[in-house]
Amino acid sequence: MSDYQHRIYARYSEVRPHYPVPTNRTELLSGADVIFRKFLVPLLPARKDAKILDIGCGYGHFVHFLQSRGYSVAMGIDLVQQQVEVGQRLGVLNLRHGDAREFLRESTSQFDFISAIEVLEHIPKQDVLGFLDLIHSALRPGGRLVCKVPNLGAFYSPTFFMDFSHETPFTGPSLKMVFELANFANVRVSPIGPVAHGMKSAVRLVLWKMISGGLRFVQIVEGGPGDRLRTLFTSSILASGDKS
Repeated sequence: MSDYQHRIYARYSEVRPHYPVPTNRTELLSGADVIFRKFLVPLLPARKDAKILDIGCGYGHFVHFLQSRGYSVAMGIDLVQQQVEVGQRLGVLNLRHGDAREFLRESTSQFDFISAIEVLEHIPKQDVLGFLDLIHSALRPGGRLVCKVPNLGAFYSPTFFMDFSHETPFTGPSLKMVFELANFANVRVSPIGPVAHGMKSAVRLVLWKMISGGLRFVQIVEGGPGDRLRTLFTSSILASGDKS
């Protein structure tokens, strides 16, 4: 890492915007569990003994979610020591502090499923493909990678610019491109939009469908139908790919 990256991650828990430090395990899943259930659960291995690695696990939100659903050997790794220590104090198992790249180099064909939730955008552009190559190598044949990133194609101020540690922006087409360049198969990219889990969120979902439909119409008028991935307007997008 560069000097400025060391400076950022040494105090990341203090200065990271819009992410409060959880004080109990209930707060670990507050809000996030809705997203996990809707968008990530359908992509998980069926076997509960599958080896799962969450890169950039932070406080252990997703690892705790997985373990609560019976994935007992799910583990996480993060570069920010303070976040890992908070998760460990809250009782999340199998969290470790360290550089994911070094760990992946020593983990050839070890994992059935690897997640990187809000991680790729922190990787400098010149290192993204090498990082994905390491993940591909660490997966067993048939294993899967899932990544969630801020969407630079969002029609309002993108979340990419809210965090100074972000290095590489992605859109739907560019995210699909890097997955394919790293030899992942069955690559799919989808929006992460509002999820109906109550009256207010149901209203948000209806309004979002109306707004995004209007935006698609404007884009079609301007440039023709084009690629579906050009019409992903949510603040975050999700990609999955398999190791053949």
